[in-house]
Amino acid sequence: MNNKQKKERLFQMKAVDDTLQCVVDLQFHMCGTTYPNRNYSINRPHSNICCIEYIKSGTGHVRYGKNEFSPASGDTYMLLPGVDHIYHSDRRDPWEKIWVNLSGSYLQHLAEMFGIGNVYHFRGLDTSDLLMKLQYYAEHPDLPDCGEKCLSIITQIFFRMSLSTVKKEQTKQTSAQLMLAYIEQHKTDPISLEQLAAACKKSPSQAERLFRAETGMPPYRYFLNRKLDLACQLLRETGMSVRDIAAYLSFEDEFYFSGLFRRKIGVSPTQYRKQVQKLPPITN
Repeated sequence: MNNKQKKERLFQMKAVDDTLQCVVDLQFHMCGTTYPNRNYSINRPHSNICCIEYIKSGTGHVRYGKNEFSPASGDTYMLLPGVDHIYHSDRRDPWEKIWVNLSGSYLQHLAEMFGIGNVYHFRGLDTSDLLMKLQYYAEHPDLPDCGEKCLSIITQIFFRMSLSTVKKEQTKQTSAQLMLAYIEQHKTDPISLEQLAAACKKSPSQAERLFRAETGMPPYRYFLNRKLDLACQLLRETGMSVRDIAAYLSFEDEFYFSGLFRRKIGVSPTQYRKQVQKLPPITN
């Protein structure tokens, strides 16, 4: 099928939103994939939503309040609420993009926490894997802890955006940022709350309180979500056995790992691998 004839792939996210149970002020509205369309345009005067979009191919033009820019293939951009959101595909080379629409005060909190409130265009930043995960959970809102997993994904997106904009003079990081960085560096290891606390020079109780306040979940739950994200990736993209994946991720044994995976993902690791092998590959 010609890409120009494809309709947008849209996923309502109210069911996911309902499972979050007001842990933080964050509402998921819709996510999807927009295929090349030379007539594509959006005009939201004084928008009340936040949109995060990754450009798979093509180029286009965005007016965000008084700012104008032209995100192209390989870029991510984020438009926070409160100003005009006006954007359209380039007619000669229209966008294909993956996106999510959200709202809530927690988004401004994340932007401030990660120091990206004034940054909106992230050149060369690939967030497609995380945005595709949101589509997966939008399609499967009955999976265990679905809303919490989506909250974790949004935190990861903001964290990834912050890493792409780090400047040499910006060395001061919040306690939660230091713990998030430590988790990313050690997600295959067995880590303790004491180690996370040491990473941000706080007591364990202070570290847990600060992490929960800034991310909406306790540090161990976020850490476990990251381990399971990596487990899913290894099941999709490698031929590693379940036993080897369990060992690589520092779980006690394959039986504990398999039981945890089933409780959190909804199927066993072997069943998950069979399911994803039936799907067409996702190309960037």
